[in-house]
Amino acid sequence: MKISDLKIREQQLIGALCIVCFCKKYDIQHQDIDEFVSYLLSILITDNLPEWEDEGLKVNIVGRGEPLPQSVENSIPLKLRDDFQKLIDNASEIGMADMYGACTNEPLLATQRCMAILAKHKIEVTLPEEFLNDTDEDKWGKLWSDEKFSDLKRYLEAYK
Repeated sequence: MKISDLKIREQQLIGALCIVCFCKKYDIQHQDIDEFVSYLLSILITDNLPEWEDEGLKVNIVGRGEPLPQSVENSIPLKLRDDFQKLIDNASEIGMADMYGACTNEPLLATQRCMAILAKHKIEVTLPEEFLNDTDEDKWGKLWSDEKFSDLKRYLEAYK
């Protein structure tokens, strides 16, 4: 998988998967994290990006440099908190960076930073190619079908 070939929606999927993998390795569990990951993944099926951004303000974890809720922070071992915060911030940046401006490499850089955090912790991210095969010309990629999104959710549940 070459991250630079992925559409922004697919890169957002990678960012969300990085959070899932990090939490799995360190047995971090919190409902707010699950809701944040679900929010990030919802970009795959939404055609209204500003509305998607607004939905992100309704979850307890925002990313974008905002501190984690205390209960979430308390669920993360002290030595992992800094990297987890960076992971959250970068994952949230993937879908936001180019939303209102020109096409930049910021989503790619944020995705690469997520992957680098996982590499530092020797965590491998794997995802079947069927989820990373968007050939659309648009930088955001095509909206996913409900069926494909359901397949992804089943895959992620089994992954946990």
